[in-house]
Amino acid sequence: MYRHTARILLLLGAIALPAAAFAAPSAADIAAGKSIAFNRSEGNCLACHVLPGGTMAGDVGPDLSHFPYTVVFHTRQKLVNFIYDPEKAIPHINMPQFGKNKVLSHHQIELVADYLWSLQK
Repeated sequence: MYRHTARILLLLGAIALPAAAFAAPSAADIAAGKSIAFNRSEGNCLACHVLPGGTMAGDVGPDLSHFPYTVVFHTRQKLVNFIYDPEKAIPHINMPQFGKNKVLSHHQIELVADYLWSLQK
């Protein structure tokens, strides 16, 4: 499943999305993003994904602790856009539209992206 998902997500790099100026996130922003991702009543990323330090992780989506973020998304802004509305890139994907459906605010999505982007080795 991971290979299939990764191949589909590699297509995201070809999607032209506007890139905003981006300053490196602070440790506090990364920690806040991790908190949202781990919170079962907010981001709840652990319901579907493995993340470093997470417990009771799901296996519906790819393991995000070893995910090639820069290869798949190229920029942090493309990751933000994907989290906001994943179906825009991959129709019928089994992932919540966190921004489009107002599950998370744009600021919360930015923080989650900061955390996820920080995981790359």
